[in-house]
Amino acid sequence: MDKRIPVDEATSLAWTEVAHKARLAHHMLTGTPGPSPSSNFAQINAFYPYEKASDWHRSYLTAAVEHLLIWANMVAPLKFHPEHEVTHTFRPAFTLARAAMEASSQAVWMSSGETAKECARRHLALIRWDYEEHRKSVAGHDRKKLISDLDERLVSRASENFPESTLKRPNHLTVLRAAAPEISFDPDVLEGIWRAASGSAHGKVWPALSLQHIVPLDEYEPGQFRTIRIPDPDRMTEVLNAA
Repeated sequence: MDKRIPVDEATSLAWTEVAHKARLAHHMLTGTPGPSPSSNFAQINAFYPYEKASDWHRSYLTAAVEHLLIWANMVAPLKFHPEHEVTHTFRPAFTLARAAMEASSQAVWMSSGETAKECARRHLALIRWDYEEHRKSVAGHDRKKLISDLDERLVSRASENFPESTLKRPNHLTVLRAAAPEISFDPDVLEGIWRAASGSAHGKVWPALSLQHIVPLDEYEPGQFRTIRIPDPDRMTEVLNAA
């Protein structure tokens, strides 16, 4: 039995739009030079010139776009081979979208402060979070100490404008929720989308049930059915649009 179901035209159009937006974002990002002396980012960088906010901001956006381009090139390539066919499973879309959301929300949150000083404060908090994750990833006291020393040097350099108590490390959920209004999302709605994407990436069972249509087949044991699971295209479109 052929279990393939063609993607409907509306969904295909929506996914093609996401793919082209990702390509356009990549084109704009790679074509954007460093900040001019009179720009907002120049004002932010002035608060901490050692690791420039503009460089880190670009890095977050680059990561987000790279994830989306993988999806775009798989689903809506600019050139199709005559025998090209894509089988859509839900986890790749949700996993790549999750990575894009987590990366880009850092950029959105950092640059949405009401003043250059607040943007710089958020930038420093993100650097400290980055250091902490790096420290946890390495083995050995000496290697961990090198990264801890970087963090201590940052705190010392920034102390004139930012007491250490104001530079607490955020996490993906707090950053994502804080960034939500900037992209016209309710924080609760965006959190729900992110949790579904995160659960998908981690192989949790509930997304496999919640994000797919379950079609029961034969009952091979009492109360146990073989099934067909069909990814919900609307939920895939939702997460891709958010990303």
